[in-house]
Amino acid sequence: MEEKVLKLCESFIENRDVIKKVFRGESVFIYPVASNAITSHGEKANEEKLRECKKIIKKNLGSFSYLRGNVMLPFAANLSMKEDPKAHFDKVTQIYALAKKQFKRSEYSAQLAIMLADLVEDDRFEEVINRGKEIYDLMKSQHPFLTNEKDSVLAGLMALSEKGNIELVDDMEKCYDLLKIKFSHKSSINMISHVLSLTNGSAREKVTHLIDLYDSLKASGKKFGVYTQLSTLAAVSILDDDIEKMRDYIIEIDDFLSNQKGYGMLGLDKKTRLMHSAMLTTDIYDTAQNALATSTTSAIAMAAAQQLAICIVISTTLASSEVYSGD
Repeated sequence: MEEKVLKLCESFIENRDVIKKVFRGESVFIYPVASNAITSHGEKANEEKLRECKKIIKKNLGSFSYLRGNVMLPFAANLSMKEDPKAHFDKVTQIYALAKKQFKRSEYSAQLAIMLADLVEDDRFEEVINRGKEIYDLMKSQHPFLTNEKDSVLAGLMALSEKGNIELVDDMEKCYDLLKIKFSHKSSINMISHVLSLTNGSAREKVTHLIDLYDSLKASGKKFGVYTQLSTLAAVSILDDDIEKMRDYIIEIDDFLSNQKGYGMLGLDKKTRLMHSAMLTTDIYDTAQNALATSTTSAIAMAAAQQLAICIVISTTLASSEVYSGD
């Protein structure tokens, strides 16, 4: 294992354990996501700063706010890395207020606000949210039964793309039709097509690249989940052209995690562990940091890989979590 990968994995576990001290009794699915929010920036979790951010969130939001739902831990982790956590908190709540006007109130619109606060200039929040809603409506018109509130996060990311709205949706449809040949879960295929539309290249090239990565992992004894988990692998597939390198990163990280507390025999299942391994693989490429500065299609797509991983892991948690009534 490369030294940088080993350090990433060790930091991920250390950060997770610090977060668990501050936020006790939360979902075992969310701790890794919150840890990744810090690990992906190459930072160490600060217990004192996390407690400060937890207080900011609880003091300024009602008990039923979606920003205090499953996204609270990743939100607090995100705030803990800011020089002025309260100022950034105010920015997120400002964006969330705009997002709630366009999208259904949910943990996904809350996640969208957290994400855009890091990726969008202050004077473009409303523009991006409005464009995201236009893209979401186009997505809904194509697949009314498959498209739901979780897709608002992806629609928000697409609103940062240099591609036109129609071009994005056309690309989605081409990817969707090709993915159906290999995979059967329509909801998963729909989400994957959204991910792939964020990057350049032909639909066939992008779908083939994902399938090659999936098949390469399977041949190596690592069968990736084909439901919500597969979207995380799609996020990895847009990062690099070298299938073997990406596969080896995922396998090495998965092998490391298999020996860590929380991932062994009595911990999270193998498919979830492999999904987390893919999530961490996106951190190796360290591309989300310059997405705002470059605003190119490729940079936004790469930033999406890390943000999408958070969205997907949260979505797998919602089924077993309590329902929040909204803001």
